[in-house]
Amino acid sequence: MSEIERNAKKLHQELKEIHGGTRDHYLAMSYLMKEFSLVKEKALVQIAFSQTEYGIHGFHFDNERKNLYLFLASSSSISDQIKQPLRQFVVNGLDLIFSTDRSAGINDRFSNQLAACLLENSSLIDQVFLRTIVAGNLTDIEQSEYIRNLIEQLEQKKYIIDRFFNGRPLRFSYDWRTTADSTEIGQTGVTSKVYEYTLPMENALEQSGAGGEKMIIAFIRLIDLLSMYRDMGSRFFERNIRYGLGKGYVNKSIALSFQRIVLDKKESPDIFSFNHNGVTLAAQFTVCKDNHCHIIAPRLLNGAQTVTTFGSFCMENNLTVENPDYEQFRHSMESIRVLCKFITNAEPPFITTVTINNNRQNPVMPWDLHANDEIQLLLQDKFRNELGIYYERQKNAFVDIDSEAEEGITEKKEIKLLKLAQTFLASEGELKLLGIMRDVFEEDELYEKVFNPTRLKADFRHIVLCYKIQFRLNRLIKEIVDKGPTKYWYLKKARNLLWALLCQAVLNDDKKEELAENYGSLMVMSTDLTDFLADLSSRRCRPLIALLEEKNREKIEAGDVTFLNKDTAFTFCMGEAAGKWGWRKKGLR
Repeated sequence: MSEIERNAKKLHQELKEIHGGTRDHYLAMSYLMKEFSLVKEKALVQIAFSQTEYGIHGFHFDNERKNLYLFLASSSSISDQIKQPLRQFVVNGLDLIFSTDRSAGINDRFSNQLAACLLENSSLIDQVFLRTIVAGNLTDIEQSEYIRNLIEQLEQKKYIIDRFFNGRPLRFSYDWRTTADSTEIGQTGVTSKVYEYTLPMENALEQSGAGGEKMIIAFIRLIDLLSMYRDMGSRFFERNIRYGLGKGYVNKSIALSFQRIVLDKKESPDIFSFNHNGVTLAAQFTVCKDNHCHIIAPRLLNGAQTVTTFGSFCMENNLTVENPDYEQFRHSMESIRVLCKFITNAEPPFITTVTINNNRQNPVMPWDLHANDEIQLLLQDKFRNELGIYYERQKNAFVDIDSEAEEGITEKKEIKLLKLAQTFLASEGELKLLGIMRDVFEEDELYEKVFNPTRLKADFRHIVLCYKIQFRLNRLIKEIVDKGPTKYWYLKKARNLLWALLCQAVLNDDKKEELAENYGSLMVMSTDLTDFLADLSSRRCRPLIALLEEKNREKIEAGDVTFLNKDTAFTFCMGEAAGKWGWRKKGLR
């Protein structure tokens, strides 16, 4: 037990009947006496024995350092013991302590002492310091995600301190200390900047919530959102559950929209807000006046993809004020607006709920957007009419199929739109496109290449044969690898190549029509068909891939097997197959 802890125990036994309080209060008092050489009587008036609204256990102003210290103390190193007082300080305490509208006649000695200290030394205080003192190890507290979240919320409220000191720039700092070792200092943080912005905003609307929450709705310039992101960095997204998503469907669509508006000038900037769902921001403080809105400590709740995509677009095209040609793009850049909701006066749980609900809708996959294309409707009819197979062009439609839609369907398994597209690509050796399926459905030229009307001329039994191969690829690869684990390890990376070669093996086989007759109208994967595919894989595909291996031996030895998923790998194998067995590239058309 340290000297501070021993003295705290002694003070607790001596004074608890007079002043009340817990062991934590006396630990804070003992720390004050030791750290700042205070006598007992002086330290007593700086301890919050009966004051619980603030969350803190004590305070002290160091005239030499010009620091105002606010203390939290815990006689335990368990993080749970410090969570409640810290939360109280974050949610209410900071606001009450630094209120600019303090009520008179408060009958609480500690509150009056702290208020007097602030008023008398307001011109001297350069830094407000939150110091947490614990008995024992700091590890549990420093690893607590809950506490990290509270500290994040606390940093966002620095504007309250600045407002109290009439805008004079002060630092707000925090650290963790242990009484077990006076030389050990835990995590330390400093917040010196308040992120606040004045944004042009016309015709703002306001909506109040049942708990005093406030929502302001207006159109905001996208370039202003980008400016906040550039200024705040990742802090701008700290509350955004969508942050960190890679480039996806939404990103690409928005990027193309920016190109049409800014670079190509094919669309008016005004149209963007019609096509965009809007964004939501939470802020510590928001006030709108004279067609401008002043916000403090904004956080983006949804819309991260829009902002990051716009940032990438500007960077890739050098759309900055430093660019001599920027003037020709300025008007378009500054005219793009999005609908924005600003949420203020809201507790963290409320903000969390808003965040979840604003991101609840699942992103629509690009292939789902093509479900009602004419070619998809025609494919569905053809599968039904010729084979009695249900083509699921709409997500989960087969699960919820009604009696009317079920008519004419004899198979109990469906063909899915995405997997059919992959089958078409595999059958033609389009390995590169197999790796970028989103692009296939997003770019019209690629989509029309895959779902061309010529597909309707194909023998749909052949399509089913090639479609079903994908469900046995892992087994076939395993059988080859088991014959030589060291030699064929790389085959696990050649799934699409094996699929493509097996499609060609089937389409070039003399028994193709027999296979189509026996297995081409059934969705089940029979043992006989599986055995036939295994034989083709061993007799035809494995030798071709072995030749490809010889050509790329150095790459394989270096662990580089990316060549297996390139179109050139398929082309090489087909060239060898043409010489050996007279194969011709045959598609499903």
